[in-house]
Amino acid sequence: MVGAPELRQAVVSAVAEGARLVAVDLSDLDFLDSFGIGVIVGALKRLRQRGGDLAVVCPSTRIRRVFEICDLDKILALRQSVDSIAGTALASARPEE
Repeated sequence: MVGAPELRQAVVSAVAEGARLVAVDLSDLDFLDSFGIGVIVGALKRLRQRGGDLAVVCPSTRIRRVFEICDLDKILALRQSVDSIAGTALASARPEE
């Protein structure tokens, strides 16, 4: 809950600046509550309304389990590392031939 307002503001600012692909790194997170989940879902909704997407770096099995229990792993791109997002973002940014 402590970082959730900052996360919300960071996503709002990024989208206002034109970002369409946003990554949230939860690598150092020890606890995720419903308020934090709400901010992440809100960020996803905001981005998808503008043709974008959200990726979540979540290497912790315990935190990943929270997303799975809520079935959010089916709508969010959960990644093990920031590096895996970079490859995905580059691949999706390439023009189709």
